[in-house]
Amino acid sequence: METARRLGARRRGRNAERGMTLIEIMVVITIIGLVMGLVGVAVMRQLEAAKKMTACNQIREFEQALELYKLEKNQYPGTEEGIQALVAAKKIKAAAVPKDPWGKEYVYIFPGQHNTEGFDLMSYGADAREGGAGDGEDLNNWGPPCVK
Repeated sequence: METARRLGARRRGRNAERGMTLIEIMVVITIIGLVMGLVGVAVMRQLEAAKKMTACNQIREFEQALELYKLEKNQYPGTEEGIQALVAAKKIKAAAVPKDPWGKEYVYIFPGQHNTEGFDLMSYGADAREGGAGDGEDLNNWGPPCVK
């Protein structure tokens, strides 16, 4: 009789150790959710910073291509021609002018309002509107953050 009791106690002990309780599972899922939330916010900040850096790099590349265009044609393309003139003149290696990282066209003005001796080139940023701060900050060839 005693051996039967010991055998039953051993079985109950093993069954109790086999699985996790619902509360333990919920705690683990909550912790995973909190970690994912923190990581997600950090990743989104980095993604937006990378888009701004990409736009500034593209603006610098367009500036260099526009300078080559001016050396060849003795003037910058007009506002109506825009930076599309760089494609026709083969000053950029693309079938079309790339859009900014937010999928919008770059704004080109010649003669410039800020660069009176040259041209203004800008992206309106994430908000696609003139002005703004933070993620909606305008990026251009005459001021920060693209010109330091």
